Amino acid sequence: MAQAYGDAQSINFVNPASYSRLQLVTFDVGVHGGSRRLTSKDASSSAGFGTLSYLQLGMPLSPKWGLNIGIRPLTRVNYNIAVPEERTFFDTLKVNTVNQFEGSGGIYQAYVGSGIGFGGFSVGVNVGYIFGNVTNTTRIVFPTAEPLDAITPSSDMKRTSYGSFFYTVGLQQIVKLGNEMTLQFGVTGSMEQKLSAKRERLQSTLNYDASSDEFYTRDTVKYTTGERGDLIYPQSLGGGLMISKSDKFAFGADYNTSKWSKFRNFGAVDSTQDSWRMSVGGQFVPNAQAFSGYWNRVTYRLGGYFGKDYIKLDGREMNTLGFSVGAGFPVRRIMPAMNQFTMINAAFEVGSRGNVEQLRETYYRLTLGFTLSDRWFIKAKYD
Repeated sequence: MAQAYGDAQSINFVNPASYSRLQLVTFDVGVHGGSRRLTSKDASSSAGFGTLSYLQLGMPLSPKWGLNIGIRPLTRVNYNIAVPEERTFFDTLKVNTVNQFEGSGGIYQAYVGSGIGFGGFSVGVNVGYIFGNVTNTTRIVFPTAEPLDAITPSSDMKRTSYGSFFYTVGLQQIVKLGNEMTLQFGVTGSMEQKLSAKRERLQSTLNYDASSDEFYTRDTVKYTTGERGDLIYPQSLGGGLMISKSDKFAFGADYNTSKWSKFRNFGAVDSTQDSWRMSVGGQFVPNAQAFSGYWNRVTYRLGGYFGKDYIKLDGREMNTLGFSVGAGFPVRRIMPAMNQFTMINAAFEVGSRGNVEQLRETYYRLTLGFTLSDRWFIKAKYD
């Protein structure tokens, strides 16, 4: 329910229009980690992961005008896949080979955003810079230590560096349903954007080292650098609504879609398709003003999603499904710093995409976030 969400001390970078509701200077940082399992008909593998989720600083500039500065990872690449294959060389020589596919790197967003409100309506924009690099390597090797004089293993490495500006626009509308109840709407979107990229490529032959059971570079076949091109980042659109009662509960739903079929990387078409996701969720606080009973002031959260992934595998769609549970733990204010507020947020998420007939990915992720809010620029008063 990120499209319509916003409050005085939470930063919602999904919809920059929500910055207009900031009333406290807020530092927000999150990290996540977990495990991922890939399963097919014939094999399965597991791996762990962990990284920064976001780092941001939001502040009110005036009533109904807020600013946010932050950085977050956009994509993360980390895979190592081996596929056996029998190849025919010189028309008659059949050799068992292994195709090794490796990828590493990631892309990040550094951004600054602002939102301004007019009554119950607010508008905002995030602008920033996308940067990072991704390395993809394909190797053809022989699963044997016996040398083949006429045939040598080979490697083809491509490293692509990205650096370009981006933007996202957001709108929100709040409708009062009573003294404490509100109905909120939110919309975000961005048009198709062309991002600049630079690529280097190294094609080489390999030798096998029996002592380390690894392959190393034997000779460079071809090396090119400085190739420039574009990455076409697809148009995206999202919308949502939320109904809430102040300091008590909030429930909402989001729908997001992206035109990934238009994605291009140096003009090449990838195995992508238009994607969509439907998300629902809510949070509940038993008694936010309770003087006793800490668990009465904890925020309890529950959510889920389903949709169609942007990746298309062997021409078939990949469905996505997942749910999460979480809580926000308030930290007691310490005298005399009565203007300071701290919240520790924790969430556990389980999700999957794909199918067992081809390939299914199942992941388990734990996210921890720390929100520290304070009132700055308060003019001192003296008696």
